[in-house]
Amino acid sequence: MKVTLNWLKEFVDFSLSATQVADALTMAGLEVEEVYTLERNFSRVVVGKIVKSQKHPDADHLSLCRVDIGGNILPIVCGAPNAYEGLKAPLALDGSVLLNDLKVETQKIRGFESQGMLCSEAELGLSERSEQLMELTADAEVGKELGQYLGEPDIVFDINVTPNRPDCLSVIGIAREIAAMTGSSLKKPELNITAIPDAIEKYMTVDIKDEERCFRYSGRYLRDITIKPAPFWMALRLHAVGIRSINNVVDVTNYVMMEVGQPLHAFDYRLLEGKKVIVRAAEAGERFTTLDGQEHELDQDSLLICDGVKPVALAGVMGGLNSEVQPDTNTVFLESAYFEPTNIRRTAKKLDLSTESSRRFERGIDPNGTIYAMNRAASLMVDLAGGHVVGDAIDNYPQKVTPVEIDLSVHQSNVWLGVSLKKEQIAEILSSIELSVEQKNGDTLRAIVPTFRPDLTRPIDLVEEIARLYGYDNIEPNVAPRIDQLQEANPRVLFRDFVRQTVSGMGFRETCNLSLIHKKFGHEFLPQKTGFVELLNPLSEDLGVFRPNMIVSLLTSVAYNRNRQMHDMRLFEIGNVAWKEDGRSVKTEKTQIAGILAGHRQENAWYGKAKEFDFYDIKGVVEGLLAKTGIEKFEQESAHDVFWDAESSKVIVDGKSCGAFGKITDDVLTLFKIKTNDLFAFYFDFDKLFENCRKEKIYNPVPRFPSVPFDLAILIDVNVSAGSLEKEIWKSGGENLVDVHLFDYYKGEQVEAGKKSVAFSLTFSSKERTLSDDEIENVIDQILAHLSGQFGAQLRDR
Repeated sequence: MKVTLNWLKEFVDFSLSATQVADALTMAGLEVEEVYTLERNFSRVVVGKIVKSQKHPDADHLSLCRVDIGGNILPIVCGAPNAYEGLKAPLALDGSVLLNDLKVETQKIRGFESQGMLCSEAELGLSERSEQLMELTADAEVGKELGQYLGEPDIVFDINVTPNRPDCLSVIGIAREIAAMTGSSLKKPELNITAIPDAIEKYMTVDIKDEERCFRYSGRYLRDITIKPAPFWMALRLHAVGIRSINNVVDVTNYVMMEVGQPLHAFDYRLLEGKKVIVRAAEAGERFTTLDGQEHELDQDSLLICDGVKPVALAGVMGGLNSEVQPDTNTVFLESAYFEPTNIRRTAKKLDLSTESSRRFERGIDPNGTIYAMNRAASLMVDLAGGHVVGDAIDNYPQKVTPVEIDLSVHQSNVWLGVSLKKEQIAEILSSIELSVEQKNGDTLRAIVPTFRPDLTRPIDLVEEIARLYGYDNIEPNVAPRIDQLQEANPRVLFRDFVRQTVSGMGFRETCNLSLIHKKFGHEFLPQKTGFVELLNPLSEDLGVFRPNMIVSLLTSVAYNRNRQMHDMRLFEIGNVAWKEDGRSVKTEKTQIAGILAGHRQENAWYGKAKEFDFYDIKGVVEGLLAKTGIEKFEQESAHDVFWDAESSKVIVDGKSCGAFGKITDDVLTLFKIKTNDLFAFYFDFDKLFENCRKEKIYNPVPRFPSVPFDLAILIDVNVSAGSLEKEIWKSGGENLVDVHLFDYYKGEQVEAGKKSVAFSLTFSSKERTLSDDEIENVIDQILAHLSGQFGAQLRDR
């Protein structure tokens, strides 16, 4: 947001220098990024008066002028259309240097000597207007240096206004801040609209079809308008804040937008058909051409301003080419409205069409300021375009926005800030930014927040206002905090830190990726019968959907590093994933931890060759993590997700799937452009890990009695998993079975076709006695009988 020093001084009296203003605004939360003086890129330019002007005999577009510069009359050849007798205009003398180092010298033009150059505003760097000579006022002293005539150059402040402060996207908004800091009063222009009595319904009616996105629509009808260039003072100010001057009517709408913060639009009334304005949603695929000549294809999220026949403006963003003000426009319909901010931002983003108007609407302008801004613009149009206001204002306001009321505790405010402000001081501070403050019982104040401050909704917001206006430098530092720091630790956060330390201790490095991915990378990782959580307005297609699994982010990291010759990696990440059920809008968001092994576990060395990671490496990581978190009872089943290869397993805890691990398929690696098939990964539902982890450490004494090992070799059908066998062994092994470990697997010529041999090492132990051989034999018989009944298992002959 750019604003000039002289413009600010029209609304508030202050004696601060430009540097002091910049410092004060920055300390109040409005960062001033740059302060600079408007350059005067010219020298030896004086006020000249054309005393004689006639057409060039050989060039219709040239005029032969005699220009008085104060006792001396110079011959000048000029090509401007407004070089008429009596005009006072800037004259660059012989030897003058203008914008872009243009040097003016005496020369012959089409046979006639020209001893200087009459200048436009653009040639002097005062505005972009280059079509005609700069017209000076009648009281300009002939022969006076132009710089002296113009006065001291203005100073520009370039302010970085945060998105939560739409009120400061205006000169009055910044002036209000300065008034609050200096104890001055804000002076807003007083308006006195004199309208020709007539029924406005004869000229225009307004119908809001979409009240959810258009809260308010106000308008005025003006006639007898004369389109001409805006006066120099207005063009100069608009140029200073980065807006190009167009004509007096359009410039008024831009000037008031910068001054008040309310975007306005002027329609050529002659081009509006049906004497009506209709505010409606666009139809899918509807096309509309904006003022910049670009045609846009719209969807139903876009809001249109239409007349009785056609769209004439893209609401809150830009007007239409089919209704813009023309050089011969003599009647104008002036629009001042409030549109729902999110919708305007969505439309501007989709169409890549950010404007000064959309920038304000999408942040939230003052819905109760439309009439003031409209009347301010109408008053200026009457003064500068010779127009007349006809009838009353139109004001269709279906969704009235009322001020927010906030109760504030003086004691609590002082505790938060570490100050000792009185009730009256706080009331005075809040009143300085135009909040109405009422005294309540006890230490409570009630603040009524004006609608131009949509960012103030809670007591803590008011405390922030008190802090910045009281002055952060005025708050004494206190090394003893008033807020109690002795709070119980969050167990979930502690567990997250513990898991992070545990996995890091296994040699993994933690990554931090964006949670948004390209849709093509996520299809294989979606749970069954689910769909993506998609962004409505993604920054790019690469960031269009929420990742459905943390492994996607880790694969992206592997691909990135492999492209930079980093071959061996152990990476992990904790983050959020999301998806939604097919045909439903309900979204599921979960926290996952995932890890990945890529490349070699051991590099080439004198003591051995390089060894690649395999399934048992990732299995060891998973079992180690579960052991560290105290999850001792878990089962494994084959994982059937499409991104897993055959070497994979699902982890079951307390009957519920909580994660999986294994090898990533070649198809997925190809999708990520990873050329080697050596990647093994795991992921867990973080919340399920937390639910099942051991919250307290349990002490188990060293056994006093010896344990008894027993090896059990079993023949079983090839389709029965070893995990299922292990589960049933635990079920039937009794209370003294303390460990089950698979140590051998065989399928080949020495066993019957369709069968396989699996061998488990069982360990028995009792805390009360030494187990006898008979006890062990009885338990083994029970286990074999149970396995035979469940799977048809047989004891393998040795």
